[in-house]
Amino acid sequence: MVFNLDPLDIKLDFERRKYRLGDTINATVTLTPSRDTGIRGSSLSLMGQVRRTKVSTKVGVGRVPYGGPTSLHRGNPLHGTPSYIPTAQQTEQEISTEVFYSAPIVAIESLREGDASKHDVALRLDPKLSKLQRLSREATRLRQDANQGLSIEPWWLEARVDVVMGRDAVARRRIEIIAPLKTTT
Repeated sequence: MVFNLDPLDIKLDFERRKYRLGDTINATVTLTPSRDTGIRGSSLSLMGQVRRTKVSTKVGVGRVPYGGPTSLHRGNPLHGTPSYIPTAQQTEQEISTEVFYSAPIVAIESLREGDASKHDVALRLDPKLSKLQRLSREATRLRQDANQGLSIEPWWLEARVDVVMGRDAVARRRIEIIAPLKTTT
């Protein structure tokens, strides 16, 4: 007996352009089952990768090995003063994937094999969303520190369908969002 591990195909369409806060993303999600399929629920989400970066410098004292400027001090390499200060930069990145907006596609539905089901979904990019406001405050604070930064890149739309007795179906498409949060160059 052969089982189809992907019981549902998802097609995600939306206008390819740059979106700003306050805009609405109008998407069409087409679900095409490869067999009779039950759906427990589904959603369309706007997701982003939040990247927090911190650069720190470590300072140490060292000596140049024999033959360097230290060896010229009184002709004895052991009586020299430090001739250089070694430094090392360390970059730390914290990356997290966050859901910014989400809207339901369908709740519970049964689909017959080959019958495509189209659903129109609208996601409004509300600039007053608490998560964006929190990140905006954090980005404003980090602008004052040249050694830290915050950015949200890339952004993508993700359609996720919870399939009964089958592998959950997921479709992702990159999208351009202009959000005033980027603090790194």
